[in-house]
Parts: sequence; C-alpha cells; structure tokens
Amino acid sequence: MTAVALRCVECGANSLLPAPDGTYRCKVCNHSFARHSYRSIPILISSRSRLAAETMSAPKGRTLERRHRRLRNHWRTGVLAELLVSTPGKTVLNYGCGEGGDRAWMEGRGLEVTAFDVYPSDHSDYVCDGHELPFADSQFDIVTAISVFQYLADPLKGISEIARVLRPGGALVGTVAFLEAQDKQTYFHMTHLGVRELLSRAGFEAIEVYPGWSFRESLNESFWVWNQISALSAIHRAWGRLSFRLGLALWRAGYRMKGKSAPEDLEMRFAGSLQFKAVKKMA
Repeated sequence: MTAVALRCVECGANSLLPAPDGTYRCKVCNHSFARHSYRSIPILISSRSRLAAETMSAPKGRTLERRHRRLRNHWRTGVLAELLVSTPGKTVLNYGCGEGGDRAWMEGRGLEVTAFDVYPSDHSDYVCDGHELPFADSQFDIVTAISVFQYLADPLKGISEIARVLRPGGALVGTVAFLEAQDKQTYFHMTHLGVRELLSRAGFEAIEVYPGWSFRESLNESFWVWNQISALSAIHRAWGRLSFRLGLALWRAGYRMKGKSAPEDLEMRFAGSLQFKAVKKMA
C-alpha cells in the first residue's frame, strides 16, 4: 500500500493520524477511530454513515482461488483491461475492493494499490463508507470501481467523492450493473445514459461507456440453479454469449430490411453490465 494522507470523515480536516493507543485520531475534532480485530484494519467510518456495525464485523478473507479467478476475470471482459492499461499514472484507489481478488493482478502491472471496502479482507487496507472517503483531496491517479455503484444508496455522492480524491486529469475506470439480477443490497442499476449523466454531474469529462457482458450471460447465470456447478456454468455462459451475438445480428438484419441503420447503442441497450472510463476535469 502506498502511503496516503488521511482525512477525518467526521470534520473533513486532513489531520487523521495513528494514535499511541492503536486507534486513529483527528487532531482537529479529536474523534477517534478504532481498528478492526481482523488484521488491525482501520475502521474510518463517520457517525453519519448508514453502515450497520454487523456489516463490517465479519472478515471475508481467505477466499477460494476459484472466486479470485472470477474477480480477475472482470478485467478480461470487453475493453475493461484496455481502459485501465491506457490510463497514465501508478497510484490506484480500489474503490469497493470486495475480497480483493484483482489486487495482485493490478500490482503485477506495476500499479500501487490502496484498497477499501465496508468489511475487512486479506487484501483491503481500510474499512470505510464509499459515500465519505477518508482520503485527502487529489491523491490518486486512478480509481477503479468494479461493480460497486449499484450498491450505493447515493451513487452521485460516491462518484463525487471519487472526483475529490482523484488528481486533476486522473481517471475513474469501472463497471456498473444494468440488466443484472438484483443482488443483496443493490439500489441503482444504470443505463448508459444514467452513467454519463452521473459522471458529468460529478465533474468528469472524456466519458467513455461500453457494453460489458450481455443480459443473456448475466441473468442466465443468476437464475438457473445448475450454474452453481462450474463446468455447467461455463457451457451455459458460452451459449448465452453466442445466442446474444445471434440476436444482435437478427436485430441489425431487421433494421437493414427496413432501410435503416441499427442504433449505435444497440448492444448497450441489452448489456448485463456497462464499462466506463472518465477523466476528472483539470483545475
């Protein structure tokens, strides 16, 4: 983890430091933040947060390698890896890192990663709320947010916080659910128009949005119980991908028969997830 300047999420001062008693304490408002019993990870969450104590209580480390492979596979879907690799800079905030299965993948590409989520894991550095980041302004070259924004009660606030901690000209690279099944506490699945609107409101420019995996892959994987078996899931996912391509070809053929061009966003209208990159405006 790269050394980062911490910001008190209670008062907003850039004065949060480790205290002799093992906590983190703000030198301005004197608020104290405890460490988690698991790996002594700092819990930097304000008293305003909606996160319940039980949300952050259970560590989610020691994940099976199969699960980690699946997390890393996000970067092999669509153009996501290309969006990250083409972004200049080395310091990365892994926003909502989950179990951290892609951290080693990013560090293997020379990136310096700081990671957080609402619970501790073997690969996270902090426990915090994505609506109130405990990092000083303009610290990171890149923020990655993979399948996170649908879990936020206020995604605009979360994206605005990302803009705050990014350096001017820094980039946000991530994905968000669109035509995926509702999962746990997901609030806002987004269209490509919604993604552009939120990023623009938060002060981003040069916004790029692409389709991720298709609704055929995402919904079929979630719905059919036999997809709990890895071999069957792989076959079903391949069939879903193939049938989706066939369906798109039929759509485009139908438009040609009518003497029209298919909409440029046709594939995104049926995407299970969307991939995006956006650049923070220069000051």
